[in-house]
Amino acid sequence: ERDLKEIAEFEGLNVSDYVRNLITEKIEDFYDLQAYQDGKKAFEKEPVTYSFEDVGKMLGIR
Repeated sequence: ERDLKEIAEFEGLNVSDYVRNLITEKIEDFYDLQAYQDGKKAFEKEPVTYSFEDVGKMLGIR
């Protein structure tokens, strides 16, 4: 508890805000990892890649 208070103070936050930020970051990391795993599975199922130029043409910006 002492360490938590010290770190929160160092970060310029109270303990509640610091813990809330930690939880939010952990949740974001979870969803980032899940998106990566889903994307990896989709790519392994159908390994299609596009060049930068192709993507630009597909979006109508090149």
